[in-house]
This record gives sequence, structure tokens and C-alpha cells, in this order.
Amino acid sequence: MAGKAGQASRHFRLLPEWLGQSGLWIRDEADGVFDAIGAEEAGFSEDLADRLEDWMDEFDSIYDEDDPKASAFASQADFDRWRQEGEAIAAALRAELPPGDRLEMILPETLVPIA
Repeated sequence: MAGKAGQASRHFRLLPEWLGQSGLWIRDEADGVFDAIGAEEAGFSEDLADRLEDWMDEFDSIYDEDDPKASAFASQADFDRWRQEGEAIAAALRAELPPGDRLEMILPETLVPIA
């Protein structure tokens, strides 16, 4: 993993994105843009990568292709459970980061149907 002596530190984001993205992003030091990266490719454990994939699969499952703005969890409780798992995944990712690397988490405030 980067972040060791002599290597540049890395800046990650946990940010869910619809359809096919890992939910994990890394900042390209050359241009400052965040690019999608697989958790294992970034050096995280296989177990954590699988957990992130399951979490993102659940996110993708609510996507409404006909009306993306209508994409929502069935209830506030379902959303809260999903968000709490995202927060737990962020903590686990941070625990595996070497010194100098960092992770920021950007999760939606809500994704429930509008009554």
C-alpha cells in the first residue's frame, strides 16, 4: 500500500455512484480529479472489498432507470440501515489505511420516497 516512507499519501473518497462503480474513489495527484478504484486494487483486504461490493449492490438495486430522481429505498429504516453500513465500511477502510493516507465519506442525507 502507498503511504509508506518515500511515497505520496493517497486521498480516497467513499461516495456511492450508480451502476457499476465501486463506491471508492482515489484522487489523481496530477490533475486533482477523483477516479473510481476497486478496493482490492487500492490494497484493501478481500473481505472489506466484498463488503463494499455488497453495499454498493444494494445501492444499485434501488436505481430507477426510467426516472433516476425517483431512485429511493423503500423506507427510512432501510436507508438508515444502508447508511450505517456505509459509515461502518468507512471506519473499516480507515483502519486499513497506512499512516498519511486519508478517506473522506460523502453519503446522501436521504434516499426515501417523497410522500
